[in-house]
Amino acid sequence: MKRLLFAATALLCLLSLLTGCALFESAPLPTLDPNMIQTYAAGTVSARQTFSALETLVEVLTAMPSGTPGVQATAQATGQPGSKPTSTPLPPTLTSIPSLTPVILPSATSTPVPPTATATSSVPCLYAGFVKDVTIPDGQTETPNAKFTKTWEFLNKGTCTWTTAFSLVFSSGDSMRGPAEVAFPKEVKPGETVDLSIDLFAPGAAGSYTGYYQLRDASSVTFGVGSDGKGKFYVKINVAIPSLTDLHLATQLCAAVWISQAGTIACPSSSFNFTNGSVTTVSKPKLEGGYTDDETAIVMVPNNGQGGIIFGRFPGTAIKSGDHFKTIIGLMDGYTKGNVIFLLNYSVDGGADQNLGTWSKTYTSSFVHVDIDLSSLAGKNVQFVLKVMEGTNSSVDDVAFWLNPQIVRP
Repeated sequence: MKRLLFAATALLCLLSLLTGCALFESAPLPTLDPNMIQTYAAGTVSARQTFSALETLVEVLTAMPSGTPGVQATAQATGQPGSKPTSTPLPPTLTSIPSLTPVILPSATSTPVPPTATATSSVPCLYAGFVKDVTIPDGQTETPNAKFTKTWEFLNKGTCTWTTAFSLVFSSGDSMRGPAEVAFPKEVKPGETVDLSIDLFAPGAAGSYTGYYQLRDASSVTFGVGSDGKGKFYVKINVAIPSLTDLHLATQLCAAVWISQAGTIACPSSSFNFTNGSVTTVSKPKLEGGYTDDETAIVMVPNNGQGGIIFGRFPGTAIKSGDHFKTIIGLMDGYTKGNVIFLLNYSVDGGADQNLGTWSKTYTSSFVHVDIDLSSLAGKNVQFVLKVMEGTNSSVDDVAFWLNPQIVRP
């Protein structure tokens, strides 16, 4: 403020010097050019206007500290030197604007944010992953009615533990005389593996066979493999009918598949087995009554119990007109309580079994000579089936023989 008052005072002094002509009235003035006079006049007016503006500014600045309400210093230019601005009243005082009362907005009630939901796993509770075929790769060839064991390895890819209450179950296709279900052998936690096995028999006819399976939990819910954990897995085999390389069946003993009620029988058996059944060959056998023959005999023992049985299915052979099946049947010497039934069956191209002859035999010190004309089967691929059944619900002393069974050609 002091700087402004000083500047205004200095300017007033300068203007007084410029306009103070009365101090020099007695001195003769030089003759002035009219144009110069106009220039001076214009400058004087401009200086007056500047002075007036400054006075107005001083008034305003001087009046501000007084705090007189409602009055504004307004400069009224009169155009005359020395004129002073007059104060002009302001318009009626406006009603003062009431002071604003701060409005405090209520805090927004925070809605509790629920905890971040744990992402639901897309992995099913029951989900199996196929690892590999442990036995019987797809398309393996089996002989008709051969027993085999199929084993798969699985990974528990689900989130639930598999218990021993879980089962491997047949679903569809060819059952191959296997059980409807097989219990899990152990508990399997997520991420662990297990081998699951099932005993099956190849069908009697040549061809391709497939059986489909799934897994089942303790609540009978089935599941399996695949992207949805519900797919089926399978066993697939081919059945081919092999051919006899020799028309003497005793020399082809283990080319046949041997079966009793206990399952597939090892060939040859190490001894006579009255519990599970057995089959072997005996050279120079001693037959009932004490007679010893110089030909080889196939000796068969059915498994013990009601319906005890043992049979062997041989590879096929092409029958020619005039062929005969020949053998001698009976009980081995010393097994006096033996009581059995002999059956000679056959199958054409793996079809259903048909009977060529049936004979009952007890220990009597005599034999049965068998000679069957096969001419009706000429031109066909025939599989012969030798079968022995117990006759008294007990296999005690049921040690039966087929002496040198063979196909004789003219």
